[in-house]
Amino acid sequence: MPKFFISCYMDSSFNLIAFLRIVWRWRKPILIICGVAILATTIISDPHIMKPYYESDSVFYPLNPNLTSSSALFELGEQSYFGGSNDVDRILSIANSEPLKLYLIHKFKLFQHYDIDSSKENYPVYTVMRELEDNMTVEKNEKGAVVVTVIDHGKKVAADMANEIVDQIDIANKKLLNENKTKILTIYAGKLKDKEAEVKNMTDTIFYLKHRFNLYGGIDQLDRLIKTSEGTRGSDMDAASEQVKVLEEKKKGSIRELNNTQSMYEQYKSTINDAVPTLYILEKAIPAERKSKPIRWLIVLGSALISFVLGTLAVILIERYKYIKAAFADVSKAS
Repeated sequence: MPKFFISCYMDSSFNLIAFLRIVWRWRKPILIICGVAILATTIISDPHIMKPYYESDSVFYPLNPNLTSSSALFELGEQSYFGGSNDVDRILSIANSEPLKLYLIHKFKLFQHYDIDSSKENYPVYTVMRELEDNMTVEKNEKGAVVVTVIDHGKKVAADMANEIVDQIDIANKKLLNENKTKILTIYAGKLKDKEAEVKNMTDTIFYLKHRFNLYGGIDQLDRLIKTSEGTRGSDMDAASEQVKVLEEKKKGSIRELNNTQSMYEQYKSTINDAVPTLYILEKAIPAERKSKPIRWLIVLGSALISFVLGTLAVILIERYKYIKAAFADVSKAS
């Protein structure tokens, strides 16, 4: 390596003392840069220019869906009051679904609220949905509860939107849980209808036979009536009486089955109730008193530190450039 470059490297070695000397020498320009940055960010972060955001939270637990099952309502057994991880996952899926987001866009007129002109956007729904996703979160906290968080320039809008999200999650979750119960109820309704028709047909047949052969009275009296008849009519009455006895026994069994089916139908019907909530709301969202962002002092402090670092780097580069330029000038004179 040439002696000139070795000399430049040794003479231009940098240390903390040299750094502090440079900063002190250029203190006025650095302070001016920092002052301008502080003044600019103070003005920009003013609430009239940079609108503040307010945050509202709603906290809830999903209830155990088995609490409204027929086994829990009509049989003995302990059931957990709150739902498990599967119930939480179902709630989170509902909360992040597009139907819910589209409902919020329509309900709160988010195109106007977010100042998005659909005629100027290539994908207006996508744009407003991304803006909504940036302003709302639904997640599970460390205690197993689901937390709905909404931020907005309007404190009341943030609270109303958070509560509406919880209400719509409850409605969708209730509908999802009741769909399977409704299908089972439909099956029981079909069985109930068939069993009622069966009992009615047997009742009509018994009535017809008794009316035709004059077989009125209890089953015990049928034998006596048959013995009083003679000839072909007696044999017909004998066959009719046997048929009536069989039908009476079948009717008793069908009525028992009908009663059991009716009981199961009523049990499942009682579990399908839209008035029963599927969420336990621990904390409803209320309008925030203080803004959540931007944090003005943090913005001002950050800008001051960044301007100081950038200003210091600039003066160091200037100093090194002056030194290298002077070194080249000395070499030129020496040659």
